[in-house]
Amino acid sequence: MSLLRPDLSDLPAYQRPPEPPTGVRLHMNEPAQDWPEAPRNALLARLRAMPFHQYPERQAELTERLRRRLGAPEGGLLLGPSSGALLDLVAMAGLSAGERVAIPDPGFSLYPLLVRRHGGRVKLVPQGTGLPLEPWFGALDCRQLWLTLPNNPTGAWLPPEAVEPLLAAAAARPEPPLVVLDEAYAEFAPATHRLAVDRYPNLVLLRTFSKALASAAWRIGYLVGDPALIARLATLQLPYSLPTASLEALDVALDFAADFEAAVRVIPDRRDRLAAALPSHRAAPSAGNFLHLSPDPSDVLEAAGLKVRRLPGANATRITLGTEEATARVASVLGAELPAPAPRPRRRLLVLDIDGVLIDADRSFMEAVARALAELRPALPWSDETYMAFKRLGGFNNDFRLAAGALALAETFGDEDLQPRVQDAMGQGFPELEARFQALEPTAQAVVQKHYADTIRMERPLVSLPELQATGWDLAILTGRPPEELGLAWRVLGFQLPAICDAAPHLRKPEPAGLLQLADAFRAEEIVFVGDTVDDARCLRAAAARRPELAWRFVGVGPDRGRFCEAGDGQSTTLLDFLPMLNQEPS
Repeated sequence: MSLLRPDLSDLPAYQRPPEPPTGVRLHMNEPAQDWPEAPRNALLARLRAMPFHQYPERQAELTERLRRRLGAPEGGLLLGPSSGALLDLVAMAGLSAGERVAIPDPGFSLYPLLVRRHGGRVKLVPQGTGLPLEPWFGALDCRQLWLTLPNNPTGAWLPPEAVEPLLAAAAARPEPPLVVLDEAYAEFAPATHRLAVDRYPNLVLLRTFSKALASAAWRIGYLVGDPALIARLATLQLPYSLPTASLEALDVALDFAADFEAAVRVIPDRRDRLAAALPSHRAAPSAGNFLHLSPDPSDVLEAAGLKVRRLPGANATRITLGTEEATARVASVLGAELPAPAPRPRRRLLVLDIDGVLIDADRSFMEAVARALAELRPALPWSDETYMAFKRLGGFNNDFRLAAGALALAETFGDEDLQPRVQDAMGQGFPELEARFQALEPTAQAVVQKHYADTIRMERPLVSLPELQATGWDLAILTGRPPEELGLAWRVLGFQLPAICDAAPHLRKPEPAGLLQLADAFRAEEIVFVGDTVDDARCLRAAAARRPELAWRFVGVGPDRGRFCEAGDGQSTTLLDFLPMLNQEPS
């Protein structure tokens, strides 16, 4: 009788790529540069004081720090000892013997080993040097789908809107497969797929700090997904799986995030300059920190002291983008001259609220709430001034919650004019009634939406898409509308933009999760948020506190802007009045 599983007897070990004994390391997709001096010294100081005899104690603390930074819901993030170890956990938790996992071909060589070690079967999805989605639709009957975006070793990538049909089709199946989007190289791509996570409970994002924080030596990765799914995976993770030194390294690296980000931001331009310069080799379109070159130039590169990754059977080589000097040397060896870098434009994101910013909706919402309260609490006095008092109080950006708040206050204090009571609560709110607000909101929502179906005719757009596009900024929406009302907004506007709406408690303003997710999704360096309520302003300030390495600015519009704008904020009567000033504003 075998002491080990017979089905693993022919499973090969993961092999590092063969490499010459010396040379410049361009074969492991490692960052071009090591840690800068300041974070290195800060970490060394911590390591000198670290108790070696104690078990690691900071995994929960660092998980929470990262969760808040990324705008994930509570329980929606899991740290682990490398992204590979986390993917192994996903396979262990999700596969029964004989179940299939769809993986890209070509793809990361570790994938088939992880599938087989947990008794699964591999379904190869042919990709070539591109990333055609059609073959993936034929793999939706698999138990899991593992997509690498950007792909390794080709660098192929698809934008979120292109991947959306596949995610929707997977989620719509009677038994949806678990979809893993491996974003190990997301920091080098034009955008990330961060916004899909909250919409699809069968989706997880897998990421690593090996590239983004130049921390391959510390072996740290993380998963972002539905809290219920993440909780089940967490119960299967071995205790104390992240060493204290790795946790300290992550903490320090996040403290110095701006230093690491600067090194990452220069790679895409360097990659594209090299790809365009090569006269005799084809570089497959890449969104990673590497290029897939054919025909295979590895012999000549290795002879010149440059270590690269040969791709057997493909007549191709994968080459990592190193320093500017190393990249120029690659170009020279391959008969080209690397063009000088051009000034790099900042990634700038303009985030817009819908109501009061893109759409004149005040009259529509005021009327819908007034009609709903008249139906649900006929004796309660109500006025536009009371409605605005709730808005100014904060915490009532969502009109369903506002109506529920009015009902809860009426239950508590009687059918009185609520405006003075709400005004007296400025700065403190009604925390003692929070449970009642939540209990009444579903009822309020149903009745407000019923009346809103009629009052929507009062709405009108305040700006056109060409006027927004003329700014040259990336565009997105953060709104307090629920998902079912987004379609109504698109109908009024006549266009759509990437949007985060009030689909879950952690996305409800003034919580900053929506802004943080948008900053991640667009790889933004500078974010301007235009809003018209105190909750919008609080949302921006909370996001800036969690990611201080980014440039954040709030712009208040509308008649109440003077009540919540602070020094350094922008102010304008309307969004349309502000747009000409956008590119003149200080960064």
